Amino acid sequence: MNSLKLWLTLRVHGRQAYEEHIDRQLRLAFSFAEWVKASEEFELTTIPVLSIVNFRIKARGWDEQQQARLHADLVEQVTRDGQRWISETVVNGRSVLRMMVISYLTEERHVRDLERALEAAAKVVGSQTR
Repeated sequence: MNSLKLWLTLRVHGRQAYEEHIDRQLRLAFSFAEWVKASEEFELTTIPVLSIVNFRIKARGWDEQQQARLHADLVEQVTRDGQRWISETVVNGRSVLRMMVISYLTEERHVRDLERALEAAAKVVGSQTR
């Protein structure tokens, strides 16, 4: 049944529509990664090759447990109103934040909104640790 779903959507929309959709998702994720690179609060943990961006709060002498707690608090701040979604996970033993562009409805304005929410949350979370 899963292959039938794929086949039907390819028949209806065509291969080019899928390619354009994937290209758009990648552009949004890569632009977010560029924002992270330029950020004073965050850093990339890997260079994205898909529409998944792993990043973290820049370490300020925090151990991994503290970093994971800060990330969990930040996720709560950013996702509380239900308008945005990011997650915290562990990659190679390190806590990271994960942003994914998977919805066909995601637009650049959503990514910019996430960036603003992350900046605001980083200030709140960072001030709690001082």
